[in-house]
Amino acid sequence: MEALFEEFLGKEVSPDLSVPAVAPPQPRGRPHHFVLQDTEQRGLCLRGGRLVPTPLQGASADQEEPISVVPNPRLERRRCPLIVGIRGGSRALSCSPGPEPRPQLEDVGLLELFSRGEGATPCTFYKTFGGSTHTFEAAACPGAFLSTAGGQELGLAPPPGATSFYLHRR
Repeated sequence: MEALFEEFLGKEVSPDLSVPAVAPPQPRGRPHHFVLQDTEQRGLCLRGGRLVPTPLQGASADQEEPISVVPNPRLERRRCPLIVGIRGGSRALSCSPGPEPRPQLEDVGLLELFSRGEGATPCTFYKTFGGSTHTFEAAACPGAFLSTAGGQELGLAPPPGATSFYLHRR
């Protein structure tokens, strides 16, 4: 992921990682695309406007929806804040705070969110690496992580229900 951050934001020069840029930067790169699979080898497929964890066998393998990511330049770089979406970066995955937050897709491009500066937090997830897998915490909903538990659609859950994902660059 460091290559993604360097491509969009340049080399890190400030020791104070919590200070965001004053003006929204202009994108210098393109979204990076990844295949995301949970530890049960289920990928994400788009069904009825929702991302659904699906075993990747037979015809399902062709329906797998890769995720696209760009960094969020307004949040702490050391926490790996990623603006996440699908369809090559033309739709963003967002999470709004509330009593029962859940991820939803919005028709806004990741590069637009990157350039906008403010307002990208609902579409940002902090990626944490743990061995060979990654978890994604919603920046707008601290303590809520992407989860495939239940198997009906991609959701959010507190740490015991957080899903660990394998990431493979596409």
